[in-house]
Amino acid sequence: MDNARKMTDMITKDGDKAMERVREVSETALEKGRETLNELRAQGKEVMIDAQESVEEAWQDAQKLMQKHPGKAVGLALIVGAVFGSVLMAMRNNE
Repeated sequence: MDNARKMTDMITKDGDKAMERVREVSETALEKGRETLNELRAQGKEVMIDAQESVEEAWQDAQKLMQKHPGKAVGLALIVGAVFGSVLMAMRNNE
């Protein structure tokens, strides 16, 4: 009986140590995951800001083109529309 109690106590202590180690590892992993998520959020915000600035620049360039050369702008729009239309039709026919 004494051996069984000693064995039970030893198993309980080992189990407690293992559970504590699991908690430590999981807390460390969770913290690293949070840090990574925060870094990705910051990077995503930077990318969105850069994209927004690029779109604004493109829009300003398009406005300047329309003001300086309206005929060229309309021709360019027709060409781009025709290309997109062709691509969409090709994709639709492949389905």
